Amino acid sequence: MAQPEVPWYPPIAYPAAAKPSVLPVVEREYHEFYRAPAFRWWKPLVAIAMFAGTWFLASFALTIPALAYDLNQGNLVWSELAAGELKVTPVLFLANNLTIVAAIPLAWAAHRVVFGQRVRWLSSVEGRFRWRAFWRFTGVIAPLYLLSLVVETVAGGGLDGLAILPETWFLLASILLTTPLQCAGEEISLRGLGSRAIGSWFPSRRAGLVVATAVTAVVFMLLHGAGDPWLNGFYLVFAVCSSYLLWKTGGLEGSIALHVVNNLTSMVFLPFVGVDGIFDREAGVGNPWVLLQMAVILAAGALILWQARRLGLSTSAAPAAPRGPANDSSLPAPGPAGSPRGV
Repeated sequence: MAQPEVPWYPPIAYPAAAKPSVLPVVEREYHEFYRAPAFRWWKPLVAIAMFAGTWFLASFALTIPALAYDLNQGNLVWSELAAGELKVTPVLFLANNLTIVAAIPLAWAAHRVVFGQRVRWLSSVEGRFRWRAFWRFTGVIAPLYLLSLVVETVAGGGLDGLAILPETWFLLASILLTTPLQCAGEEISLRGLGSRAIGSWFPSRRAGLVVATAVTAVVFMLLHGAGDPWLNGFYLVFAVCSSYLLWKTGGLEGSIALHVVNNLTSMVFLPFVGVDGIFDREAGVGNPWVLLQMAVILAAGALILWQARRLGLSTSAAPAAPRGPANDSSLPAPGPAGSPRGV
């Protein structure tokens, strides 16, 4: 007897499980932007270790050739190096700047490899570097810093001692070409990758902000190696102000603008006096004049916040929030750009 024919049905294709989003699905501020479905507690540790390790290697690779050059030219003496006496030379000044510039691609790499977000999301919660805001911030604080420079110059005895030195043009080119990038390197690595890696550990937005600000401020101070209490106070004020700007503007543009203008104005006379003593930060170097510099930082920060409000910059975002009528009602809908989020 013939067997009945069994009907054939095509195999059922089950949809592949969607990967967890690497971007936030609910409103997140800058310092907590890694708190996305794909976040895991160990990722900040891996990111910090990856950045620290690669930056150490890059620093070594950039500093050794500079030392070799200065030793060969007689600018440094091996016996002094062996005794721990390192004289700062124009080439070492440039090498120091370049090691900090190297932090930019290394921070980007850790951000992309560990957290999976595109590099542009490290700039701001809008996923881009907001150049219009950066130039606006730079333009509004530059006159304040120039006025401060004039006051300090007059109070310090004027322009006596300035001269065209053999290294003047080399230093001038080094400052103009690398110092802005050096400032960006410190902000992208510390206030960018660092504050996000630390802040995203905490479910509480406020706790993450406070701890991230405190840790990155102390690290910033320690990296400058100052033994003077006035200078350490300056570095702490600068770091906390930068973190506050990061929080209130939703991106790195304000802190980078503040850092660039601060460093460039502080180095206006450097090509004409030389780099001897530029990294002398031992006890007794600072004085109460540092209070004026702190006041300038706070005033500059206020000007940046004023312009940020006028520009209507976003301070939080949910770029991967589900959209459409089939939204999961358990997820809060993202608010308008820059709107506050409940704790």
